[in-house]
Amino acid sequence: MDSNRKLAHIVAYYLSRFDKVALNKLGYKTDKEAFHKIAEALSILPNYVKFRRDEFDVVHPHRKGWHKRGMSRGVVNTINALADLDESTVYELVRDILSKFHQQDDPEVKQLENIVSDGNVKTTRDIVYVPRGITGRAAEEFFIGQFNTGKLPFEGKLKDCRDLATGYDFSIESKTKTIYVEVKGRDADEGGLLFTNKEWEVAKRKREDYYLCLISNVSAVPRIQILQNPAARIGAEKYVYTTIQVSWTVSQKIINEAFR
Repeated sequence: MDSNRKLAHIVAYYLSRFDKVALNKLGYKTDKEAFHKIAEALSILPNYVKFRRDEFDVVHPHRKGWHKRGMSRGVVNTINALADLDESTVYELVRDILSKFHQQDDPEVKQLENIVSDGNVKTTRDIVYVPRGITGRAAEEFFIGQFNTGKLPFEGKLKDCRDLATGYDFSIESKTKTIYVEVKGRDADEGGLLFTNKEWEVAKRKREDYYLCLISNVSAVPRIQILQNPAARIGAEKYVYTTIQVSWTVSQKIINEAFR
């Protein structure tokens, strides 16, 4: 993937995730205008921008994307790198890309290219990405409802651990033992799973006390599947990516001048 197409991934992600807000912030009135103006700025075809925008739609519930389609590593890299950034931060990156594209030696542009790069890929197969965020939260709330009404094969006191960075979403403590449950949700009936490194390590350590609760068709008719000791029963491929973090630096010289 050459330089301009790598950068187009970030712009297309912004268009997909923030939709009308993105169009307005970038000064475009229609999708068609956006595709052509961005393509002109990056010296690529308008359809390339459109297709990449559509491909990112699978992780943004307000848009209908290619839900049955796998994704290239470059697309998944972009999603993982940008998913935790807010709109204004992604906008600043996009604005810089569109204004600095012809400055090929710009350090920021080079760093963004490297982050979304396909890298040294040993396989050409597509990756199925399961989105975090809205779908995952809906699945977790559905799990809580099912547990509270006695519709799950678990008994005990439910503890919400989602904000504790424990490697699982819930623990359930009974008189004899404590089990640990990781809830994964997906909008469709099919799709891959994404575990964080901590989740997978805890799953391997807890073994039979760790459960995967997979909830499919979250936004329609949810279907629950429960698997004990997933680390031993399903194969997972290790995947390393880089997350974009934006910071601002101020030199000592500028500090001295400001406090004179």
